[in-house]
Amino acid sequence: MGLNGYIDKYLPLFRGHTPGHKGKRDKRDLTEILDDFPGDLIEKSEARTAKLYGAPYLRYLVGGSSIGIKASLLELGESFVTDFYRHRAVDEGARLAKVNVYYTPEAYDENGLPTLMTAQTLSRVMDETGARNALVQYPDYYGRVPDLQAISDVVKARGGKLLCDSAHGAHFALRPDLFPPSAHIFAHTCNMSAHKTLGAMTQTALLLAKERGGLDDKLDDLGTTSPNYILLASLEKGMAEAEDLRERYDALKVFAQEFADEFECLENDDFTRLVLIVRGKGEQTAYALRDEGVVCEKYDDDRVVFILTPYDDEISLRALVAGVRKVLKGKGK
Repeated sequence: MGLNGYIDKYLPLFRGHTPGHKGKRDKRDLTEILDDFPGDLIEKSEARTAKLYGAPYLRYLVGGSSIGIKASLLELGESFVTDFYRHRAVDEGARLAKVNVYYTPEAYDENGLPTLMTAQTLSRVMDETGARNALVQYPDYYGRVPDLQAISDVVKARGGKLLCDSAHGAHFALRPDLFPPSAHIFAHTCNMSAHKTLGAMTQTALLLAKERGGLDDKLDDLGTTSPNYILLASLEKGMAEAEDLRERYDALKVFAQEFADEFECLENDDFTRLVLIVRGKGEQTAYALRDEGVVCEKYDDDRVVFILTPYDDEISLRALVAGVRKVLKGKGK
């Protein structure tokens, strides 16, 4: 019995429990469910997703990837090295764990983008600080990935653990023939957002690890005793759809190549991350596109970034191309 089935069968007349809106905001919003449901449905769904990824340990998260990062750092309990352009959750996790965090030197490439971590840079910072662990962003917001194998080798040589912030890389494992290796292959623990590039609702994520260790306890320490079952149901559905829709990436790759042939784009490692180069007109272009009904993921001074997923149909992809043509070339088709 699913969430809707439970509601239709048992809650047609009176809800004598929280939440206080009594289903008026959303009938699926439940915080009190009697013992027969959900039972072990969540654990079974997690097990199916773990099998899909080939991960020994996997947990659904309803506090976003940030909770996965923080739980991983609490479990690590040691100092570590990370990218200078890390997500804020990395610093927050270090404060919670009361450990030292060391950063790679701030540096930018020829495109003005933050340089990716390298094994050489990591090794040097580890030698300088004595840290033996690392937390690496993989991929970054522009679809670029560092050499995780080489980085992993550096960490292993020092007897440490590699953690990965792979919030934007949950789709890599679905098509290893098209994407870079999934971060969880190399990482001791790895968080992935299920809402950024997959089909679950905002605030959902996955935590994958080589072993359970004390991660369950750390997640309990950081989490809530009132998980949102709408989010959990969207995780179950989203992960099932991720498996069903993965052949769609072939068509998306063709589209991305055609888009890059027509418009100047950043060369990166993830074709689903379209990075349109507009040189000094990032904000102007992003807002002009919005007026044409095309909204980007982010922009900076020189670039506008779009995310492609299997949920983009042909109509929406044509609209993207038409909007960019109109804004950049003054052409409506």
